[in-house]
Amino acid sequence: MYHLAEAYLMAGYICLLAAYFGALVFGAASIAPLAVTTLPVDQSALLLRRFWPQYHRFAVLGGVFFTLVCAVGSFFSAVPLIYSTVLLAIAGVMTLSFYVGLHLIPAINLARDMNDEPQFKRLHRLDVVLVAVGLLAALALLVGLVYVLPGQFTFWPTVQVVAR
Repeated sequence: MYHLAEAYLMAGYICLLAAYFGALVFGAASIAPLAVTTLPVDQSALLLRRFWPQYHRFAVLGGVFFTLVCAVGSFFSAVPLIYSTVLLAIAGVMTLSFYVGLHLIPAINLARDMNDEPQFKRLHRLDVVLVAVGLLAALALLVGLVYVLPGQFTFWPTVQVVAR
């Protein structure tokens, strides 16, 4: 007997994670560069100062959600504990990188306001690295879950019927 309910729940989780990842990639790769290249400097700065905190909050809330679901699911899943622990660690790295980036934004804005260009560039570069780490972790989590889904049916012990 196969436990299709768990496989369907995992497929739903994968779909939600893929949509989350797509939204994050769209925001980082489309909106910000488009604002910088098409808008005047003062308008792009105004837009991005409102956009980046919202982006990071969305990333943190989604990361917390996916980490919690992964943590709770690891107790009930037939996926081996070591594999679910790795997935949980990846989700935690994703969440933590976006959380640290969220707390860097006020310092980045302050450095820009004070015309401290070296500090601004250093903090901005650090935030870009944190976002990249968060996106790569989200992608790794997605790949890890897609990898394990077909094997979902092989983790459960099967009942063998003995002919009498």
